[in-house]
Order: sequence, then C-alpha cells, then structure tokens
Amino acid sequence: MVKKMVGFSLIIFFIVLFLGCYADETSYWRNGTGIVSTENGNRPKVDSPVSSEFLSDKYFKELNKLFQQVKMENEKWYVFDDSEEIAATAVINQMMDDLEKKPDALTNHENFYQFFETFDENIRKLDSITERMHFFRNRLNSYSGAPAHLDDMIDLAARGEWKLFSSKFHRFYFGDTNGALNVKFLSADGRFEAVYNTATGKIVSDPANTGTYNYAPGSIIPTKYYKHNKYDKKPWKKWGNVKGFSYQDIMSLQSGHGSDEANNNYKKVERWIKQRKK
Repeated sequence: MVKKMVGFSLIIFFIVLFLGCYADETSYWRNGTGIVSTENGNRPKVDSPVSSEFLSDKYFKELNKLFQQVKMENEKWYVFDDSEEIAATAVINQMMDDLEKKPDALTNHENFYQFFETFDENIRKLDSITERMHFFRNRLNSYSGAPAHLDDMIDLAARGEWKLFSSKFHRFYFGDTNGALNVKFLSADGRFEAVYNTATGKIVSDPANTGTYNYAPGSIIPTKYYKHNKYDKKPWKKWGNVKGFSYQDIMSLQSGHGSDEANNNYKKVERWIKQRKK
C-alpha cells in the first residue's frame, strides 16, 4: 500500500512538473515583460519600466526594476524555474535595442563601464546566448578605443592599458594578409580585443581574424575558463565572428600559428613593448 502511494505521488509530481514547464514556455508570450527574444528577433510589444534617458543613473535603476519585475512574474513554486534567465534576457534585449537606437551615446559617457558591467552580468545569467547576442559582441568591441595603428597600441601596452596575448585563433591567412604576422592585444579588463599585423602595422578586421568582445574574459581559474568557453568560445564555434562567414569557413583557412615566423614575430612585439616602457 505504501509503495502504491509513493508511486502515485511521484506520478502526480511529474505531471505537475510537466505542466509547469509547459507554462514556462507559453509564459514568454503571456506575461507583460517576461519575453524572450526569438532567433529572428520577433517579440510582442510590451510595456517596460525603462523610460528614462539612456545611460543615466536612473536608466540603470530601471533596468534593475525590469529584471525584478520579470523575474517575479515568471517565478514558479518549484526550485528549478528559469525566471532569472527570462529576466536577464529582457534586460539584455532592452539594452541592445537602446544602444542600437543611440550608438553614439555610449562614447565617452560617464557611465560607459557601467553599461558593459550590467550587460555582461546579465549575459552570465543565461544558460546559452542567442545569435543576436553573439553578433552584438562586434558592436560592443567597436567601443574598445583601440588605435588603428600598431605603433600606438605598443604605447598603450607599455602603459599597461592593453596587454599582448595569444593569437592562436587570429593567425589565419586571409586575402593578402600573412596570418603568421598577426598579434592580439586584450584591454586591461579582458573585455576588448584588437588584432594587428606587423607587416602592415594596421589593425586587422577581416572576418577570420578580427578581435571580438569577451562576455567572460578567459583565465586559468576553472570557473572563469568555463564561463569564457560557454559565452564566448562555444558561440564562436557555432556562428563564427560575423554573419556570412562561419567557423567552418575560418577553420578551412591555412593558419600560421605555431610556425617559427609567428613565434619570432610575437617575441619581436614583446621586445618592442619592453623598449617602449624604458
């Protein structure tokens, strides 16, 4: 009798759980602001608590209010609901829409870093990111402030504002560019990337080698390494750097990584930075 009661209880539990999950899927369309963007970007028109001036202090307070509101609307009685992910997606969509409407507003704004910190914080609450979020990294990286010429970047690296980093996935031969002569720099906070070719002395922006924004900068620390792989590397392997040029297209190119030419070139740039420090 006891076994039957336990079995019956388990059946009821899984039925309720299934209905709850189904409710989650449909709630994206029912709730006022708990909307998750679809891959093609179609979303119902919703009322949002974010109405203040873009990038103002009040704007970020309203983003937090949006997060709390959507999370509360989508919370379920069982532990493993996805209300936080739905709320984070609503905030990210709002921020992407706002920046696309006013792309120049972020340049030199006093809340410049707060925008990126808020955006990245919400990205890291997601189980996975959408294609739009992935390619949005290119727009974000455009605010890096990286100079157009390598010589100017050497100055920044000598001052510690940028650092020379591994160019393993940025040494592909594309067009007339000798990929073995590409070197990559990371901003001090690890968010922004810039790739330069020592032969031309100019920044590299081709679809195979271009620098991209990091939602979760890499590290040898296991948790940070995992997040970098999840939010930056896996999406790159799924979609590539830019639309129309896939990861498979990139991997089909010849790479100069590991060659003597590439290694000697990297050491040469290291010496330039050390000399510039003096």
